[in-house]
Amino acid sequence: MTLHDKRLQRRPAMRVAGLALRTDNATEAQPEIGKIPGLWQRFRSEDWFDRLGKLGASGPPIGIYSAYESDASGSYQLTAGREIPANLTVAAPLQVVSVPAGSYLLFRSSGALPGSVIRGWQDVWAYFEQPGAPSRAFTYDVEIYPDAETVEIWVAIED
Repeated sequence: MTLHDKRLQRRPAMRVAGLALRTDNATEAQPEIGKIPGLWQRFRSEDWFDRLGKLGASGPPIGIYSAYESDASGSYQLTAGREIPANLTVAAPLQVVSVPAGSYLLFRSSGALPGSVIRGWQDVWAYFEQPGAPSRAFTYDVEIYPDAETVEIWVAIED
């Protein structure tokens, strides 16, 4: 992949409500203790997609990476949810993340989940290790699941 494979894109602001946890990449690299698969399993098994829809949420499932401690080596919060309107409030166990408009690079990965997500993030990490790559902002990164075998990974970059 070359730097020319990615184009700078602007994402509008969005609010996402969902289930959240705090983790880091070192933990997630160990399948026996990683927390992210359990978060998405809970999202599915407790039917939060439809429950959020009944509250006014719309669109596909979304993962929001936020509250970064530092960079790819620090901890972060992951919220598994759906987009909600500005006026909607939710109760525990749900949390709301407000993502401001920003500059992003979009990565797409297809195939069976969770393998396609893992490959997608491996592409992200490899891309940003290249000389001349833009700097990641480590503010808000967004995963959108438009269908059962596709993930879009929107990585915030410094303006």
